[in-house]
Amino acid sequence: MAGPRTGRSRLAAVLVLALILSGACATHLRHAKAAFAEGQELSRRYRTEQALAAYRRSLDESALEARAHPSAQAFMVKGLAEVNLGLWLDAEKSFLAASGLGFEPGEAWAADVSVLGLAMSFDELGLKDPALRAYENLLGRSAFKPVRLAAAQKYLDLSLAAALGLGTKDRDRALSDLARTVDRLTAGDFACGYYHYMSSQVESHRGDLRRSYEEAAAARELGLPSEKILRDNDNQIVYCRDSLVATLAAPERETFAAVHASWTKKWGWKDARTPDWKQE
Repeated sequence: MAGPRTGRSRLAAVLVLALILSGACATHLRHAKAAFAEGQELSRRYRTEQALAAYRRSLDESALEARAHPSAQAFMVKGLAEVNLGLWLDAEKSFLAASGLGFEPGEAWAADVSVLGLAMSFDELGLKDPALRAYENLLGRSAFKPVRLAAAQKYLDLSLAAALGLGTKDRDRALSDLARTVDRLTAGDFACGYYHYMSSQVESHRGDLRRSYEEAAAARELGLPSEKILRDNDNQIVYCRDSLVATLAAPERETFAAVHASWTKKWGWKDARTPDWKQE
């Protein structure tokens, strides 16, 4: 069994809200959800061993519920616990069982959570293409924003990895397709900082560093879903800033430097290249 990792936490972090939404439930299922939420809190505090123990309790309780009263929610929670314990084959079976049983009216969010969990299981088991299609499907139709954001993160990772492994012509085409997908996401929810972060990453690989900088600055202004992503975005801002300062003609360089200085002052950076979180 493995400890919680970044990939798993992307799924699990969005699911505490999902568990809260589910309302009244049988005792074992209620205990399973409570243990899962406890595991999430312990994971955020980097108490890995205690978190794993909580996830095991969640798995035990949800397995009892699934045997006694099989339901889509019971198997969904069981799958979530298995994801956090690194039991990917078991998680795949649980999410498939949840989908097969079907969710109650008004539980479309839970069905989307199960599809997300199944996609992550496929991803971890090496089934990259089915995982990518599942993430893309969720981006296009899920009304549950936490699921869309988690799917977007995984979709970006897989799509960029696939594109960067291609030859120049195919890579450019794949990156253009990815940029169009990200533009559609941004148009649908312009205030979502993570979509601007996605755009910044893609445009950087396409070589448009000015737009990459602007999208990263917008992402920081609008907010990002985790400290890790915020820091990655800040590093992208610094990279774009350094590249632009080195390549722009003098008048444009001075204008850009002034704009960048106003942003870093607003953000509380130590200087043009040092975010506030960075150690000297």
